[in-house]
Amino acid sequence: MGSLTKAAEEGAAAAADWSDEAVIYVNGVRRVLPDPDGLAHLTLLQYLRDIGLRGTKLGCGEGGCGASTVMVSCYDRATMQSQHFAINACLAPLYSLEGMHIITVEGIGDRQRSLHPVQERLAEAHGSQCGFCTPGFVMSMYALLRSSKHPPTEEQIEDSLAGNLCRCTGYRPIIDAFRVFAKTDDSLYTCSPSENANGHSQKKKNANGQAICPSTGKPCSCRNETDVGANESSVFLSVKSYLPCSYNEVDGNAYSEKELIFPSELQLRKVMPLKLNGFNGIRWYRPVILEQLLHLKSCYPDAKLIIGNSEFMISVTHVPELNTLRVEEDGLRIGSAVRLAQLQKFLKRVIAERGSHETSSCQAILGQLKWFAGTQISNVASVGGNICTASPISDLNPLWMATGAKFQIIDVNNNIRTTVAKDFFLGYRKVDLKADEVLLSVVLPWTRPFEYVKEFKQAHRREDDIALVNAGMRVHITEAEGNCVVSDVSIVYGGVAAVPLTAAKTEKFLVGKKLDHGLLNETFNLLKEDIPLAENAPGGMVEFRSSLTLSFFFKIFLYVTHEMNIKGLSKEGLDAANMSAIQSYTRPVTVGTQGYELVGQGTAVGQPMVHTSAMLQVLLIV
Repeated sequence: MGSLTKAAEEGAAAAADWSDEAVIYVNGVRRVLPDPDGLAHLTLLQYLRDIGLRGTKLGCGEGGCGASTVMVSCYDRATMQSQHFAINACLAPLYSLEGMHIITVEGIGDRQRSLHPVQERLAEAHGSQCGFCTPGFVMSMYALLRSSKHPPTEEQIEDSLAGNLCRCTGYRPIIDAFRVFAKTDDSLYTCSPSENANGHSQKKKNANGQAICPSTGKPCSCRNETDVGANESSVFLSVKSYLPCSYNEVDGNAYSEKELIFPSELQLRKVMPLKLNGFNGIRWYRPVILEQLLHLKSCYPDAKLIIGNSEFMISVTHVPELNTLRVEEDGLRIGSAVRLAQLQKFLKRVIAERGSHETSSCQAILGQLKWFAGTQISNVASVGGNICTASPISDLNPLWMATGAKFQIIDVNNNIRTTVAKDFFLGYRKVDLKADEVLLSVVLPWTRPFEYVKEFKQAHRREDDIALVNAGMRVHITEAEGNCVVSDVSIVYGGVAAVPLTAAKTEKFLVGKKLDHGLLNETFNLLKEDIPLAENAPGGMVEFRSSLTLSFFFKIFLYVTHEMNIKGLSKEGLDAANMSAIQSYTRPVTVGTQGYELVGQGTAVGQPMVHTSAMLQVLLIV
């Protein structure tokens, strides 16, 4: 998309035959976005609410709360399959969805067609109170099911909800509601309870005679299993058999009547470069080949390139050269327009296929991406966007620098130059990229045997939060006279200066040194000199953040020491206390219980009954 005025339009238009027709589908209905009136100034959220689909909400407006979550489907011509993913409609420019199918909470179920199982479960499991965030949770879960070949695990369900916030209900009933879609033994959840001699229902039991909770499918002792009245029977009976949503096969034959399939028109539609209008003379351009992009950049050198952001720029989502993901002899080639979610999948495949000694940098980047952002952001945020934004607290930029990654840059004359990541960041939000240049790709080199890359990040919370301090570190060890010697090292911190900061003095000191605990004191002193934080440093918490810079180095020192000990190259091992410092953090699946007493009052008071508004809240709240 592009912020281009009428006066400059003619030059770009001469480069190709540009289409002025934008077609999207919303909940299975074809919609032609009007021209010449133009909607380039609108976000998807604004458009949806303007046409009466008000289940999608505006919360924070920054992609942090998930209230505007919708599912988007597009056709991948490489795999010849449709792809489904969740996005934040509040951040998505309307024209960036051209040629796609948008499904909102109104499109998966309503009072006429009945509720979708995802909606039904959330309502029946008491997963809503005010209902404002409820449609967002529904759509995040729905997108996960539509994009999964197999029923998701509980971990995947929780990961998919990391970009959604609830301010009143609490997450236990929401997660409990969706756990039913991850079950491997449906009989634990779908069989109605048996009745005892008094006609009262009894809990289903496992092989050990333990009562099974129908919400979690796990042994439960929250109530006396023989003292359950008729009122509770209705709660158990409401737990129905839910089949997982069918996987996204293009023809849609396997879908039930409740699932909207990908429109055949969009599947067969030829991808055209777009030239569209917007408010106040805005012109929106979407090139589909590199030559068109370079021509536009030559006409409008100040235009910024974007993928899924809300600024009005030139869309590069359809330029193949910027979307490449390729394994090469010297490393991985990652196009600047590649989305973070795509990069995650690609890195997992590369790590599984190649030796661990080659993929240490891949593992570090993958580890950092896990805590980078919620699903909705990762589905649209690009590698190049994160790099060129040059945020001082970028989680990835210190890793690109530490790994020795190279950035390939192309100008409007088709000349390509290469710069190392360490030289790319010039100052606060300033990079080595001229007005007539475009970041083409990132080359991530393979690691060598005995070369280790580690990622670090400390934030107020692990998921979906910006870093207080982060870091990327790389250490290469060689053996000399029976000792482990540091032959190469790179230490880069983020969140401590206007740009990612290299600990140059420390790096120089460490090269050639024997890897042992005698290194630590002097290294810590040098790190304090390399990474100074003034008392009035932006972000505050100076003492804590300074301690983090030392802590991160201590962790990679322990990690490399442990690896050398495992390989028999070092006699120094780690005790139990130090071992805990190098273990990767894995958050266990959320487990919660609610204990309450059934008190019969002759009314709904005191009974675990679904509140009247729940069925409406999983549909929409205006």
